[in-house]
Amino acid sequence: HRHCSFISRAKRAGDPAALLGPFVSAGRYDSCLSGLVCTRIDERLVTCNVTVTDALANNYGTLHGGAISTMVDVVGTMALLGKDPSRAGVSIEMNQTFLSAAPVGEPLQLTGRVLRYGRTLGFTEVEIRKGGEEGPLVAVGRHTKMFPSN
Repeated sequence: HRHCSFISRAKRAGDPAALLGPFVSAGRYDSCLSGLVCTRIDERLVTCNVTVTDALANNYGTLHGGAISTMVDVVGTMALLGKDPSRAGVSIEMNQTFLSAAPVGEPLQLTGRVLRYGRTLGFTEVEIRKGGEEGPLVAVGRHTKMFPSN
C-alpha cells in the first residue's frame, strides 16, 4: 500500500500544516527519511528532527552525503510549500557543504528557509545541526526550484 507524496498531501489539503508530524513517503527514494518528524512549518520556516540511523550512514558510521542531499531536497521543498502548498516546483540546482560528521545515534535538527520566492523560481537554504538550533553545523545546503507554468 503506497501513500501519496508529501507534496500531494500539502496540495490536497491546501495547507502546509498537513506536513506536521512524522514524514510519510510515497514509498520512493525519500523513504530513507522515514524517521523524520516535522515540528514547524509556516511562511518563514520549516523545522524537522531526525536521528542518524544505520540506513542514513556511510561506511564510517556517520551521516552519508547522499542522505544530506535528500534532506536538503525534501526540507527545501517543504519550506516552499510553507509559502504556497500548491507550488512545490521542480529542482534545477542543489549544493551542499559538509562541515562536520554526525555519527549513528546523533539527533539532528533541520531548518529550512526560503531565501527568495519569485514568479518562476524559489531559492531555499537548509541547515542541519547536531542536537538543536544552537548545535554545531553538520551541513548547509541550497536548493533552487523552478515553478513551471501550468
